[in-house]
Amino acid sequence: MDTVHFLNLEYIITRVYTLFSGIGGEISGIPRNVIITAGDISIIGMVLAVLLLIGVVYLQIRLVQVEHDGFLYLEEEKKRRQAHAEHTGVDSRWDVVVALASSSSESDWRRAILEADVMLAELLTARGYPGEGVGEQLKEANPLQFQTIDLAWEAHKMRNTLAHLGEAFPLTERDAHATIDLYRRVFEEFNLI
Repeated sequence: MDTVHFLNLEYIITRVYTLFSGIGGEISGIPRNVIITAGDISIIGMVLAVLLLIGVVYLQIRLVQVEHDGFLYLEEEKKRRQAHAEHTGVDSRWDVVVALASSSSESDWRRAILEADVMLAELLTARGYPGEGVGEQLKEANPLQFQTIDLAWEAHKMRNTLAHLGEAFPLTERDAHATIDLYRRVFEEFNLI
């Protein structure tokens, strides 16, 4: 038996037409306009398939380009922020705190508060307040030289609550933002940010 090494579209169209119309299997029984329409549809389908393939390839190339440009932009922005922080003395860690506080995750809010408290501890140590922890350093602070001391206490109390109770303390987004705002006001007094 001979094997077929080609695709006979005419035979397939004839069989489909025969199946749906009930007319005999000969090609002569199929109206000429049906055969022409089927040929036109197959050509249009192939052209559309090629155009869609070209579109998919183009979109993939553009996606890679945009992704690459985005990475370059992020790297340049990171370098610019570092240069700005070095030039102005602004602590870039504050940007991390703000980014964490802007997150939708409660664990990120907790990290933001803990990181802000570390910054407060470093600020108090740099200002020369004695003590082993932030609480002791705040006790030694002079309210005349530290106008936002009450805000620092309130923020530090929230940090202590989070540190001691952990996940048992439900931290709301409102409380997280309010606490970060307290730290911000303290840091602005000392031109840290």
